[in-house]
Amino acid sequence: MIYLIIYNYMENYKQIHLQKLSTAAAADRYLLACNGRYYETGAGVAELLACLQTHATEAEAVAAYVEQKQGRVSAAQVEAFIGERLQPMLAEEAQPKKRTFLYERELFSAKMVDGFSDRFRFLFNGAWMALLMTCVVAVDVWFFCTTDDLLVFNNAANAYTVVGLLAFMVVSSLFHELGHAAACKRFGIRHGGIGFGLYLNFPVLYTDVTEVWKLSRKQRCVVNLAGVYFQMYFLAVLLALFYATGNDIVRYLILTLNLGFVMTLNPFFKFDGYWLASDILGVPNLRARSKEVIAYFIRKWRGKPSGAKPYLLQVKRASRYGLLVYSVVVNVFMAYYFCYILPKFLVSFVQSFPEEVSQLVMYLSNGITPSFALLRNIGMQLVLLALVGMMVYKLAIKLKIKN
Repeated sequence: MIYLIIYNYMENYKQIHLQKLSTAAAADRYLLACNGRYYETGAGVAELLACLQTHATEAEAVAAYVEQKQGRVSAAQVEAFIGERLQPMLAEEAQPKKRTFLYERELFSAKMVDGFSDRFRFLFNGAWMALLMTCVVAVDVWFFCTTDDLLVFNNAANAYTVVGLLAFMVVSSLFHELGHAAACKRFGIRHGGIGFGLYLNFPVLYTDVTEVWKLSRKQRCVVNLAGVYFQMYFLAVLLALFYATGNDIVRYLILTLNLGFVMTLNPFFKFDGYWLASDILGVPNLRARSKEVIAYFIRKWRGKPSGAKPYLLQVKRASRYGLLVYSVVVNVFMAYYFCYILPKFLVSFVQSFPEEVSQLVMYLSNGITPSFALLRNIGMQLVLLALVGMMVYKLAIKLKIKN
């Protein structure tokens, strides 16, 4: 039985996919793929895994690795590392993936998305993609610079208008996620399904593109931009319609799409912009590495042991400065968001919401159609309040579980 277990482990080691990981680190970094999960590691672990994959028994592999390292590590140290780090990766009951979202639910399986991604992967021709995005951005900038009364909405709002706007936002967001899936197919990797999640107090659609780590940094950047790229087809049509008709609703849809671009491309929350910044800098797990940098310098400033060298000091010079700037900016922004933006929203809600509800009741009781701005404000405040409440509830549960 013991021999059988060892044999199974030796066979399973061969199922771990090993390849170089494209990063900005000065030393080679490697990607381990096992049980649908991905791990970043250094050359030492990659060499050990190569030994385990090419020898008949663990004892032979350990002996070969110790000899390869010329005695810098002992057999006992290597065996302990295998038991603590590698064998758990091979366990039959693999640990669940770390969740990015406070709540998540798959809406469309990978099989359901495959038909679309297979048909539309041809759109990721480099020259065409660059030309379209450049032209649409140029016209979009012209729209903002030349349109009068940009934020004024003159049309009366009704139920059809509100439902139509919501439907547009959902369809546009779904098309965004299909763009990520199609980009994965373009580069020969699999994508997962499309789902709905709650990230902090933001409702989002997401696509499982975990295999993107197998790609080069440039290819990963394309996958990150693919959602916005697909939505730019919507934006191109809307801009043409607006210049042809001057319609207020079309103008509002253009503004909505642009607001979505600002949200998704910001590098602070874990949306597309965060992963884009991670790949441009060549620093996987960017948020954790930014916290690591701040903690490292705080320990040094306080005269305490600084601990392990942070990732900042292991990357090439250009990425090092970029990571340092990002670390400072993102931590300041997150403190600003949680300590100012959210409390300000709650105070504003308490002060303005009762009066806006009174106005709505007055309009309805007199048979007058409420203004679009009033309905928008009430609706958005209710949604945001519900999302903030859910975020606090989920975080409280997570903290309770940890304690």
